[in-house]
Amino acid sequence: MLRSLTTRDKIIELGRDFVQKLGYHAFKYQLISKELNIKNAAIHHYFPAKEDLGVAIIEKDLADFQWMVRSVGEKSAFERVNALIDVYRTYQQESKNLCVIGACISAYVEMPEKMTIASKNYQDTIYNWLVANFKQGLDNGEFHFTDTPEDLAALWLATLPGALQASKARGKGYFDQVMSQLSGSLQVAAQ
Repeated sequence: MLRSLTTRDKIIELGRDFVQKLGYHAFKYQLISKELNIKNAAIHHYFPAKEDLGVAIIEKDLADFQWMVRSVGEKSAFERVNALIDVYRTYQQESKNLCVIGACISAYVEMPEKMTIASKNYQDTIYNWLVANFKQGLDNGEFHFTDTPEDLAALWLATLPGALQASKARGKGYFDQVMSQLSGSLQVAAQ
């Protein structure tokens, strides 16, 4: 998969992979340079500071989220929000202990300002998308829940990264249990 990408794109992809497996503070340019068999200076050419790469990783993850949103745009509200759960299932299956949002949250107070702004914008995008889907599902009778769509979106946005991180210690069964609870929080109407 990395073969057809530019060097810059490969750096971003590997950086994201390391951030998701190790966390923002634990990953270093040396890990990427070793994997790509390039010098650290080559990475600094594209990303002079770690925060520049951090912002690029957040932007890439946001772009992937937006691609997912477009790919499920014609599906039911339930299928759309469960596509987000499927993204997290894939992370868990690939032993990625953090999503990019979770990595940013855990390092938030120590991150450079450009990254905190990019991270908040990304979180806001997901939150607003969830709210819109929850409202639509509620309005069309597909969902039945008593919380506000905003409260439910806040719950999902906190739970998805948290369950992924906790599954490292608690295992796949725990992760699946939490994902089942998230889907159940919508109290899907009988078909």
